Amino acid sequence: MKLEVLAKNYRVSERLNEILQAKIKKLDKYFPDSDTVAKVVMTDLGRQCKMELSINYYGTQLRSEVVGNTMYYNIDECLPKIERQIVKYREKLNKKKKMPTFDNNDYQFVSEVDVEPVTIAKVKKFEIDELTPIEAAENLEMVGHDFYLFHNVETGRVEAVYRRKDGTIGHLQPYKK
Repeated sequence: MKLEVLAKNYRVSERLNEILQAKIKKLDKYFPDSDTVAKVVMTDLGRQCKMELSINYYGTQLRSEVVGNTMYYNIDECLPKIERQIVKYREKLNKKKKMPTFDNNDYQFVSEVDVEPVTIAKVKKFEIDELTPIEAAENLEMVGHDFYLFHNVETGRVEAVYRRKDGTIGHLQPYKK
């Protein structure tokens, strides 16, 4: 597995990079292709540090985000989260590309994973409005939800605006590969 490390307002020490390389290497058994890329983004938030780990495996996105006092702590919190996702979604990942099978005793960072089937609790149908992104953001403010779907009059596509963790508004523009 290839490792890409990005730092935002943070200096990655050689020792931290070595530890990260060694621990990420333990995930190699789940990804037989050497082309798989693990992307790590480290951010200094002042008194805390944030680590985001994402792996894109043939269109399936695995992602873990942790905020803690040190990056060393974050590594130990981030990797079990990713491994739980790998174990939970191994059937889906197997359909994309043959992933090696493994026993419950083979886990690297967790001792067990509860796998619950995905269910849809409720289906809701609603009409979407033709708006500009700015109008959709204004509607988001009015309805008080975390996201707002709309038909963008400028692009002719269904898009979404959403409230980000920092309070600002984001705009999602989906596209097909």
